[in-house]
Formats: sequence, C-alpha cells, structure tokens
Amino acid sequence: MSDSRVAARDLAGSVAVVTGAGSGVGRATAIALANAGAVPALVGRTEAALEETAAAIAANGGRSLILPADVSDEQAVDTTFAKAVAELGRLDTVVLAAGIGRFGPIETYSVRDWQATLDTNLTGPFLCARAAIPHLRENGGGQIIAVSSGAGKQGYASLGAYSASKFALMGLMQSLAQEVAADGIKVSTIVPGSILSPFAGRSIEAKRAAMASDPGKKYLQPEDVAAAVLYLLRQPRHAWTQELNLWPA
Repeated sequence: MSDSRVAARDLAGSVAVVTGAGSGVGRATAIALANAGAVPALVGRTEAALEETAAAIAANGGRSLILPADVSDEQAVDTTFAKAVAELGRLDTVVLAAGIGRFGPIETYSVRDWQATLDTNLTGPFLCARAAIPHLRENGGGQIIAVSSGAGKQGYASLGAYSASKFALMGLMQSLAQEVAADGIKVSTIVPGSILSPFAGRSIEAKRAAMASDPGKKYLQPEDVAAAVLYLLRQPRHAWTQELNLWPA
C-alpha cells in the first residue's frame, strides 16, 4: 500500500538504549538495531562485554555508545539515560533485555538470591522505564520493549524467584502501557521460550547436549528475539502489539 499510515517504520538514525547488551538477547538486539541503521546505547554491568558488542557493530559499519551501568542502581540508571540523550541527541527506543536467573527450590532459596533476582529483573526495568519516559515524551513518543519469559506465565520448580520477577514484569509493562499511551509511547513485552544462550549457569554446550538427548527439547536463538524486537519497532505508528509470544518450533 502507498498510504504512509501503514508504511513500515524506518529505523535509520533512531537511538535505542539496550540493557543487557553485553551478551545473549541484549547483544543480538543491539547488533540487529545497528544493522538496521539505528544507534544503540549499550548498557550492562561488564564494560569488556559491551566493548565486544561495540566491536561487532563497528565491524559491520555501525556505531554505538558504551554506557556501563547496573540497571538496579537508581542513580546510575538516571545518569545513563541522560548521557545517552546528551551524546546521541534523542531517544526513540528502550529495550529491556537485562536479566539474571538464580535457580533453586524455595525451601532453601536465599534472601540474597531472591533480592538480586528482583533487583535486576524487575526493579531494573522499572528504573529504566521511569528514566526513559521524559526523554521519549520530549521526542514525541517512542517505544519501550521488555523481554520477559515463558516463566512469566507459568511457574516451574526451582524457578520461584525468576518466575515471580517475570510475572511481575508483565504486570508492570501492562500498567505502564496504559499510563503513557497518550504520549505516543508504545509499551510491548516479548515472551520467549527457552533461548540457546549462556544463562543461569547453563552453557550453550549443556543446552545442546540436552537437545541431543531429548529430541523434543528446542531452543530459540538470541537473534530470533532480536528479530521480534525489530518487528515491533517496524510496525506502523498506528499499530501496537502489547504482547508477543515467541516459541521455538
């Protein structure tokens, strides 16, 4: 169709803050955004990992901005978003991909691990979204995309804290969507199944071994989730997908 209202959005020149950009889904998303012409601000705890992502982006002719920060640190988050806008001139997109998994039965689960899980998986997205809203509003709108999990819809043994954080993330994003819709800010959540990336102490090799022993075991690639992010961002401005469920086939 030629109607501009239904044309796919062009991401060239847009600015995106991506949390968890040093590995897994965050890294794949930052690279995919850069390949689409966007400029990602890379946020994560480990600067060396962010530098590796930035190098991969540069190797493909893209550019990025490295902003090491702990997403559970309120002051660090506010400073990070201010720096991103000051150095890149605007903010169009936020991808909340940072997450940790510390698994174990509730009976023996430590308060320390419980708090660490909630700090990164729930408080982090809250702080980042809160910091982003004024910048997105000033820009005339934008998009906030959170990466949840199938464990945010169903609880599993030994995933009590992780599931609690992801269930809560879903509710947080649903509430936020209603609060900022009038500002032209879309809020979406991607709910992926298991992903073939190192996470929660399980290596890619261990996951591949699990697939070899169980033909029914399947994993998504981090790039699959990154492609879902780009799909959401390229939807026409009048269209909104609040929740996107993504399972391995």
